[in-house]
Amino acid sequence: MLNNTNHSTLKPNTKKVCWLFCTVIDNYGDIGVSWRLAQELHNRLNWEVHLFLDDIAALQTILPDTPKTLPTTHRHIHIRDWCEALFANISRAPIPHIIIEAFACTLPQSVHQIIQQHKPIWLNWEYLSAEGWAIRSHAMPSLQSNGSQKYFWQMGFVPQSGGLLREQNYPHTQPENIMQPETQIFAFGYQSPIWAEWAKVWANQATPITLRTAGEQIISSLKQQNIIPKDSQATEHQIGSLKIIKQSFVPQDQFDPLLQQNHINIIRGEDSFIRAQYAAQPFIWHIYPQEENAHLDKLDAYWQTYWQHVPPANFQAALTALSNELNNGETLSETQRSQHWATLFAQINQWRSSTQTWQRYLFEQSDTVTRLQEWLDKIIINSK
Repeated sequence: MLNNTNHSTLKPNTKKVCWLFCTVIDNYGDIGVSWRLAQELHNRLNWEVHLFLDDIAALQTILPDTPKTLPTTHRHIHIRDWCEALFANISRAPIPHIIIEAFACTLPQSVHQIIQQHKPIWLNWEYLSAEGWAIRSHAMPSLQSNGSQKYFWQMGFVPQSGGLLREQNYPHTQPENIMQPETQIFAFGYQSPIWAEWAKVWANQATPITLRTAGEQIISSLKQQNIIPKDSQATEHQIGSLKIIKQSFVPQDQFDPLLQQNHINIIRGEDSFIRAQYAAQPFIWHIYPQEENAHLDKLDAYWQTYWQHVPPANFQAALTALSNELNNGETLSETQRSQHWATLFAQINQWRSSTQTWQRYLFEQSDTVTRLQEWLDKIIINSK
């Protein structure tokens, strides 16, 4: 159904008002980015942010104290319900100065009417990418069929992009070497038969490995391949040298310390992937799979950018091969897989040094909210 709210119920407001729309597709990546963005727009720019959300349960997973009933105001963010393309609860909301679509979601007609009537700045906050087209199209305008102008905000890893979300008080430090006797691996990924193949390699290592898995999809993958019993409800399993522990979700503000405690982080999504890079521990990205393996171009563009800004390393070929295997871009034999993991384990300190260099490169750049404010200032000046 369409929202029949009359525009006259919208309140004028002198404070900058932002309507931010998020539809949850990847469970926690979409809402993770949207919540961090909402918080930074409020904390840094003093905006009044109205977050339109279609899955409150996803937010409650990473923010357990979130109220269940919408609309509500939580941690200074006004949270409202909506259904993509059909409905948005704009009742008694202040007129927006800026509207942000997170990840190309489709706005309902009632919001399009607001855009045409009040002419807010309209942004499509795009998926994270290092691809050339994304950098070239960053902040570019696009005239819509209704005559309104929409701009594309392309988060990315280089100064020419829209940058990355980073809190102003994020500590610009790097974790000390982890001294536990066993190798600590944290994995938050998608369903894949590769988890079973990697588990076999890890189980045959001379040094003990502890694998902490978040969510259900890795555990489900291991059950399907009979690595752990299909009917098991246990939270721990021992397979050779490998101990598998089911990791409970932690609140978003505790996620960064969790990532810093591991020798290796294997991470999915966008929000988690950015935080893994900030943690400056070795990482592998389990990128969101797309039809016809379209995600491989994005994955390749990322690693090309990464290696342009860190020194060459002897483990690069091993890391590339395993990254490709996890993301359905390469098929490895058992021998190749074992050799590549042996290389990464043997050169874990060099791998960590590489990620620390990359972290410094990212921290030398301004964050995305700083770039957004600078861009908006130029838009406003140029419009006068």
